[in-house]
Amino acid sequence: MYLQNHKRQLIILMTLLFFLSQACTDIYVPGLPQMTLEFNTSLSTMSSTIGAYTYSQAFFFLFIGVLSDLFGRRKILLPGIAIQVLASILIALNHSINMFIILRIFQAIGSASIYIVLRLVIKDVMNRDEQVGATGVFVTALPLSLAIAPVAGAWIIKLLGWRYCFSIVGIIQGILLIWAFILIKESNHNTKSFRSNFNLKTYIESYYTILKTPLFYTLALIIGGVFASYYGFITISSYMYVNEYHVSSIIYSYVFIVIAAFYLLGNQIMLWLNRAHVPSWGLVKNGIIISSVGLCIIIFGIPFQSIGLITLILITCGVILLRMATAFINPPIQVAVTHKFGNNGAQAIGLISSLQYFAAGIGSFIVSILPWQPSTNLILSSLFFCMVSFIGYKLCPSNKMV
Repeated sequence: MYLQNHKRQLIILMTLLFFLSQACTDIYVPGLPQMTLEFNTSLSTMSSTIGAYTYSQAFFFLFIGVLSDLFGRRKILLPGIAIQVLASILIALNHSINMFIILRIFQAIGSASIYIVLRLVIKDVMNRDEQVGATGVFVTALPLSLAIAPVAGAWIIKLLGWRYCFSIVGIIQGILLIWAFILIKESNHNTKSFRSNFNLKTYIESYYTILKTPLFYTLALIIGGVFASYYGFITISSYMYVNEYHVSSIIYSYVFIVIAAFYLLGNQIMLWLNRAHVPSWGLVKNGIIISSVGLCIIIFGIPFQSIGLITLILITCGVILLRMATAFINPPIQVAVTHKFGNNGAQAIGLISSLQYFAAGIGSFIVSILPWQPSTNLILSSLFFCMVSFIGYKLCPSNKMV
């Protein structure tokens, strides 16, 4: 009974930590056009505050997992969260766009710790079926943040200003840090053995071995394309709704509630299919089908761009389905990667997460530098990155994922 209660608390805490980590971006998205004016900068420079966060996550993902193998889960996770708390508070006090970008890099240290180490804790303390279910719950933090953070951020920005978005996040993160300190016990009891057997050259070579494996790089293409599409929308959507189509930032933020609701629906269907013993590849296949339908709907918006409302509705409906599709794709791929590479599981999950968020940074960058209207930029970037996922799906040796 105690063990099950501890696991439930652990899942709740992990979900909240992941939620706040994601909210570090989602909460200030409605204020991007206003912040661009306040910092007297360009759309592409302002979007780099998102790109810096995702690229930094991608970089730290490569080391966080192995560091937790060497020194323990707690010794990496808790300091990482503390750094994120401090960075959030300092961003609220900052008046320089360059310092803003630097502090976002420090925020990413905590995010990488949460994203990677907590997944390894799940692996340490749960069996495989529990892991799929726990990961499915864990990643619901994404749609919860997507639903709650932009709406909360829009109202905070309207009533208090964008700086309070970060100070409030920092305070809540501090409270969760205390809970994590009390609840999370060290689950990696092989640190001494790992340190005695650790070899840097072998460690680097293991990344190369993982990366050249057809199963790995094709799964990386699938999940990378999905995330790049998502972050393209996150980056450009406020400019599209608020500046291009003159939707109020409050109304714009409510769009995320609908998007999140469909993600949660997809997640619940995925969990039900998992309990019905649908194989992991079957879950991914369903996600690819749904994303293909969403992409077609987005593309249908091109002929109607002279009629703004129709284009906006089609793009929104397409994005809803693209987000729903990720609920079928992310958990089974994450769990498969963790298990298929045995003792290199920590490196594998770190590497695929790194590539996933590096792709997200590319998605954010590309959509912000395209020279057309935000809606056109979003349509074209969605087309490109969905095709990347589809290519990965067609090339993937699905029999090796079972």
